[in-house]
Amino acid sequence: MYFGFTTSFGIAGFFWKVLTGIPKEEAGPRLRRWWLRHVPWKLGLHMELRGDPYQGTCLYVGNHITYIDPIVVLTHVDANVVAKAEISKWPIMGYGASIVGTIFVKREEKSSRRETAKAIREALEQNVSILVFPEGTTSAGPQTLPFRPRSFEAAFQAGVPVQPVAIYYDSPKVAFIGDHTFLPHFFNLFAMKEIHGKVTFGPLLYGEDTSEQASRWINETMMKEDPIPTVNEYSPKA
Repeated sequence: MYFGFTTSFGIAGFFWKVLTGIPKEEAGPRLRRWWLRHVPWKLGLHMELRGDPYQGTCLYVGNHITYIDPIVVLTHVDANVVAKAEISKWPIMGYGASIVGTIFVKREEKSSRRETAKAIREALEQNVSILVFPEGTTSAGPQTLPFRPRSFEAAFQAGVPVQPVAIYYDSPKVAFIGDHTFLPHFFNLFAMKEIHGKVTFGPLLYGEDTSEQASRWINETMMKEDPIPTVNEYSPKA
C-alpha cells in the first residue's frame, strides 16, 4: 500500500514539476532521489554498505538477483538504469521507471541492444552515470552468468570508469527467478517485513577488458559470503 501510494504521489509530483516549467530531464532524477529517500526504509530494506560508492560519472555494473537490486544500488549513487523492456509494462513501477530516465532494452533484438549501447555511451559522455546488470537476466548465484560486453565497450569509448557492485541478500526468497511473476512475488517479498543483505562497491576499473575484471571481482566477493540456503527453484529468470 505504502509503495503504491508513494510512487503514485511521486508521479503526480513529476507532472506538476513539468507543468510548472521544469524540464522532464531534470524532473525525472528529482523524482528518483525523492522516492529513494522515502521508500526503501519503509519497505524494510536493510542493506549493509561496504566499499566506497564512486560519485563521479561512472558505469556501475552489478550481479542481478531481483527487481529491487536497482533500489539497493541507487540508495548510494545517482544513475540512470538499464532494464529489460518488459518492466515498462509492470503496474506503477514500470511507468515510474520510464519517467526517471530508465533505458529499456529488448534483449532478444540485436538492433535494440545496439541502440541501448549507443544511449549508454551518449549518457556517459554527458556526465550521466549508468547502472546496468550485464548478465541480462536474474539468477540466484552464487556465481554470475556471463556478462554481456556492450555496456563495457560504451564506457571505454566514453572514457569513464567501471565500478563493480556485489549484491547479496540473506534470504533466498528475495530472488526473482524461474517461473516467478511480478505481483505475487512482490507481495510475498514485502510480507517478509525486513530484507537484509550487503551491497559492496568495488575498485574503479579502466581499459578495454573491464567486463572480465568486473565479473571476476563480483564472483570473488560473493564467494566470501556465507552460502545462502538453497531452494529447488534456483534458475535464471528469462
